[in-house]
Order: sequence, then structure tokens, then C-alpha cells
Amino acid sequence: MTQALGSAQTISPRPTEPALAPLAAHAAPAKGLAKCCDLMAMTKPRITAMVAFTAYVGFALGCEQGAGAGPSFAALAAVLGTALSCMSASVFNQVLEREVDARMRRTCNRPLPCGRLSILEAIWWGALLGVLGVSSLAVTAGALPAAIALITILTYVLVYTPLKPLTSVATIIGAVPGALPPVIGYAAAAGTLDFRAWLLFAILFLWQLPHFLAIAWLYRHDYARAGIAVLPVLDPSGESTFRQTLLGCLALLPLGMLPTMLGISGTLYLTGSLAAGLVFLGSAVALVLRPTERCARAMFTASLVYLPVVYTLMLMDPG
Repeated sequence: MTQALGSAQTISPRPTEPALAPLAAHAAPAKGLAKCCDLMAMTKPRITAMVAFTAYVGFALGCEQGAGAGPSFAALAAVLGTALSCMSASVFNQVLEREVDARMRRTCNRPLPCGRLSILEAIWWGALLGVLGVSSLAVTAGALPAAIALITILTYVLVYTPLKPLTSVATIIGAVPGALPPVIGYAAAAGTLDFRAWLLFAILFLWQLPHFLAIAWLYRHDYARAGIAVLPVLDPSGESTFRQTLLGCLALLPLGMLPTMLGISGTLYLTGSLAAGLVFLGSAVALVLRPTERCARAMFTASLVYLPVVYTLMLMDPG
């Protein structure tokens, strides 16, 4: 999977369509409540909610291995610290990509491209979130989850973000910090990492690839305008993009069954994860057969269903 996706024009880094002028219209700096809303918007609340959920799943599975006190406060601290760390990464990502965001229709109204927040305000906000997230994990859960949270921020901001205009391999690299929240949660509960943590990581890592490629296909013209080298921009025919989505969904089927085979989850989980995986795979097959926006949106929707179903069943049906 990694090799196939990486083969898509990594030597020719620039998208075929030239980047265009910014679309964002400059606005007056935000004040009061409006500024607070913009600061929160920079944390990408919907993504943060997913991060918090996956961190909790990791913590809950880690509790079976750990020997700490009751999970209520510890779980809250782990989820909050993980969420704050990922919020920090989102803010710094937007600081670095403010000019790119200004050229994309789906992002040109964000606070930085529009001028509602200053770069310095965003940097201070991202730093505050990062310090709070990493330090709270260090104090309440120990050095291991704090270190993973710091690695998440650094790899997302300093590795993934600068590579996005250069190569489609950035998608794979970005999926690494994207898959670390459940690992942070697990480490916070268990104090160590074992195959359970890495299985959670593997499912989330692999899920991100078809999920993101569906988004990239839907917004391929926007990404081309901004000069971002996602695979659908470098592959105008879509053949490689659809092949990667299909391979990713195929690989998720056996991977999703592993928790039951390894004794982590029961038969209810196995049945549900297999059903969700087949629906996800079916949406990918439909996209290959009919490469339309409607099929791409259907696949994107299927991806949004798959992960919560699989992770929730893992909680509901322990082995």
C-alpha cells in the first residue's frame, strides 16, 4: 500500500495545474466573542472530537492492562491532554498553510487567510494548547504518553505540513501522527505499549488513506489551485487514486478482524466490523466502477461510519 501510493509522481512534485491568486478577502481583526470563536475554529472541533473519541478507546483498552486507580479522572485527563495536543497541531498547521488556505475555496474563510486573527495570536494559541496538552499528560499519565503527544505535534507540523506541496507521500506520512491519539490513550492507561496499542494504530492509520483520498478527489481542483500535491491532482485520470482507495479498503477487512482473532474483542465485534468493512469496500468498488462525485461522497460517508462503528464495538464487546 505504501509503495503503491508513493509511486505516484513523487519525483515530479508539483501539481499539473498552476497555483492561482488568493481567494480570501481581508477582513477586520476579530474582537471579543468573535475572536474566541475564531480561536476555537482553528482547533478544528470536529476533528478534535474524533481525536478525543479514539484516545478514549485507547485508554479503555489500556485499562485492561494497567493497574492504576479508577478510570474516571485519569480517562478525562488522558482524553483532554490528547485533544489539546492535536488542537495545537491543527493551529500550527494553519499558521504554516495560511497562504495555501487563502487559495482554496474550502479554506479561504479561515481566520488567518481572512486576517481576523494575526499570525502572532495564532502562534501563541498553538503554543499554549501544546504546552497544556503535553504537560498535562506528563503530570497525570507519565512521560510515555506525553512524549507520544509531542511527537504527534512535531511530525504533523514540521514533517507532514511542509511535504504536502512536494509529494503525495505526505498523505502516508500525515497518517502517522493522525493515528497516534489512541496510542496516547493506551499509554496513559497501561503505562506501556503492546500489540493492542499498535493494532489500534494500524486500523486508524490504514483507514485514513481511503478516507482522505475520497476528500482529495472531491476537492482536487481546489488542491490544484493551492499547489498541493495530493494524488488526485498528480493523477488526473483518477486510476491510481481509485486503485489506492480500493486497496486500502481491502486491507482493512482482515485487519479489522484481528482484534477478535487476538482475543481483544468478541464475535459481536467481528460481525459488526466485517459488515462495516464490507460496506466501506463496496463504496470503494462503486467509486472504481463509476468515478463520480456522488460515488466519492458515498465513499466518504462510508468512511465516517466505519471508524466509529469499529472502535465502539471494540469497547462494547471485549474478548
